[in-house]
Amino acid sequence: MLIGFSVSNYKSFLEQQSISLLASRISRHKNHVAEIANKKVLKSSLIFGANAGGKSNFIRAVSFSRNIILFGLNGTDTSKKYFRIKQNANKIPGVFEYRLIANNTEYSYGFAFSYITKEFLSEWLVKISNDTETVLYDRSIDENGNSIISSDVIDNDDESTLRLKLYLEDFGNGISDTLKKKTILSDIAQRSSIQSGVIKEIIDVYKWFQDLIVIFPQSKYANLGSIVEDHDSKDSFSNYLLNFDTGIESIESQLMEFDLDKLLSDIPKEKADQIENEIANRVTYSPVTLKINDQRFVLKQNENGEIVYSKMLLNHGNADDLFEYSDESDGTQRLFDLIPIFFALKQNRVILIDEIDRSLHTNLTRKFIELFFSVSRNNSSQLIATTHDSNLLDLDLLRQDEIWFVKREKDHSSNIYSLNLYKERFDKRIEKEYLIGRYGATPNLEKLDAFEEVIDDE
Repeated sequence: MLIGFSVSNYKSFLEQQSISLLASRISRHKNHVAEIANKKVLKSSLIFGANAGGKSNFIRAVSFSRNIILFGLNGTDTSKKYFRIKQNANKIPGVFEYRLIANNTEYSYGFAFSYITKEFLSEWLVKISNDTETVLYDRSIDENGNSIISSDVIDNDDESTLRLKLYLEDFGNGISDTLKKKTILSDIAQRSSIQSGVIKEIIDVYKWFQDLIVIFPQSKYANLGSIVEDHDSKDSFSNYLLNFDTGIESIESQLMEFDLDKLLSDIPKEKADQIENEIANRVTYSPVTLKINDQRFVLKQNENGEIVYSKMLLNHGNADDLFEYSDESDGTQRLFDLIPIFFALKQNRVILIDEIDRSLHTNLTRKFIELFFSVSRNNSSQLIATTHDSNLLDLDLLRQDEIWFVKREKDHSSNIYSLNLYKERFDKRIEKEYLIGRYGATPNLEKLDAFEEVIDDE
């Protein structure tokens, strides 16, 4: 689970901005709280704010830092990701920190890096137990540019800590240019197979980041094929679509004659080459779902080793005249990318969605959130999402501490803060107060009003 996240000098976030998912003493919606590792942690947070306020940048900050953690600075585009409005902000480090629970243990993990040299300036992993902190490792750069490594555990003599000591030595004096751009977390997790002691703890944290799900408006669910090809999953998916009132009674899979060249003939060559590579690398092991010209195809190998493809079709009540994916509304297509989340909830996943209300009626968005709480009732999954939909500002749906706002300050930086700061009663009409500007984070339309007056005068 995610306990908290903070960021500074990334896009619209200049000074450190933080979000906390620790539950306050609010007594309502107890099923919105999970008790884990001696902590009461919220299972959701919804972030509200005006256009260009910085909501999406908060989700992007998580995605950006996750990519750096998993793939290093060489594998991540860091160009102009700093707060560009401030002069020389590229000289200020980008800093990201997580408080998280992995395998029922609490950790603080974070790093700082230079936008100029594209190298890590610091990185730390701290285990937190009964308010006692144990530094598993800490890396930093001294005033002479030397890499400094420390740890509270490497003096032990078991196999795991001895191995950790060897790994950390690579990040000390004489560190290679490659390791200056790579996290210790990923290096150890990728190099070691030890499943005990401190090494296992490091791998647990690394897997936590691997399992993190981040969905943007343009995201497409990559594994829909595995659901369509599995009878039970397909029936479950169809039930979700039916209950979301899409008019779809079932998902069907129709085997088609395979002609890859014809299939790819109408799309740009670069995209076609990418698809061919994906097919070559993945279809041997599992079905591959492709979206081509607004159609969805599922490619797989048959019993003879031949690649065949089936087309996903949708039954709206007439099995003799099935609909194609492209026939569906934007909202229904959006649900195809969101519904798979419910399958992932069985694995205690942390899910972040930017613009959860994109293309959805407000009642559907609300139902989606209600379903999340219902499906995740017996586990510790979390949903963190941004939205413009003020109808969701309802304390019958959410707790006060689950509601956050982001607003743009006069210097154009973003500030994130909790509704809990206002100590509102549970029966308060939050939506009304928000729309009249009590909490900020709404569009400032004064200039537009003045412009409208000028137009009227003309």
